[in-house]
Amino acid sequence: MAASASSPRASAISTAWAKYSDAYDLVLQAMPLVQSHIAEDALLAIPHLSKALELQPDYAIAHAMLAWCYHFRFSRAGLREENRSSAIRHARAAVAGGDDATALGMAGFVISLDEHDHLAAINLFDRALNLSPSNVFALSCSALVLSWLGKSTLAIERATSAIRLSPFDFLNYLAYNALALAYFHTNDLERAFEAANKSVQINPRFGVSRAFLTAVLVGLGRTAEAAAEAQRVLALQPGFSIKQFSVTVGIEPRVYEPLASAWTQAGLPDG
Repeated sequence: MAASASSPRASAISTAWAKYSDAYDLVLQAMPLVQSHIAEDALLAIPHLSKALELQPDYAIAHAMLAWCYHFRFSRAGLREENRSSAIRHARAAVAGGDDATALGMAGFVISLDEHDHLAAINLFDRALNLSPSNVFALSCSALVLSWLGKSTLAIERATSAIRLSPFDFLNYLAYNALALAYFHTNDLERAFEAANKSVQINPRFGVSRAFLTAVLVGLGRTAEAAAEAQRVLALQPGFSIKQFSVTVGIEPRVYEPLASAWTQAGLPDG
């Protein structure tokens, strides 16, 4: 009698575990594609993550990674509204999915840049770091958002912490981008150059890293190198324009306008 009563329950547990395991495997397959921050890679990751959510609809990290994918598609593949709304929808679902510090950090990034709800994003970063003070995703994502908001001191602190805690992490290109922007904003151009150069070394396919390097080279007066780097940005991201890029990150004019001016001097298109 006891065995018979427990059998359906054991079967249900086994089925649920199998679904979770399969969903987890799909997330792992998508992870390298998502971490690249590249719109073309996002197209390859989206089917894996969508399948993971079919198996586990409340899977917070799958929602967060999909939010990133749609953010990449929105910001670097035509500014299509359906991609922006999908990014926000999955970011909000990641937040509702529980206390996963990585998911909260990724969601906060999207909620700031695509929904422009910066206060909610900062609260999510704080929540993530209260849960896991050493979470590299939360530290890097918050550092980038803070740097765009002009909160350079805190951005530098969090980016530096991310790099110190995980010095060989591929994701460090995001932390170095935050440092490049924060140091550029505070006119510490030698440190900005060092950070931007390291970001490019880690993720040479990511046009945004090269765009930061372009701006810093202009600031340093290395105009020929800046012009060459600008051409590399356009080779990696042919649709790049200063105006389109500002849609997601043109949060604080005193941060964005010097970048835009440097990019114009280097030959990047305005609109």
